[in-house]
Amino acid sequence: MDLVNRITFNPLQCGGKPCIRGMRIRVSDILQMLGEGVEL
Repeated sequence: MDLVNRITFNPLQCGGKPCIRGMRIRVSDILQMLGEGVEL
């Protein structure tokens, strides 16, 4: 599965930051949680 296809960019959603497709979860938030050791 190509995980990069799950990342979308819409200037009108989440302040124009990359998000997970179909959700309003920013990629930066997920990376921050992983960096803090949160298990997803």
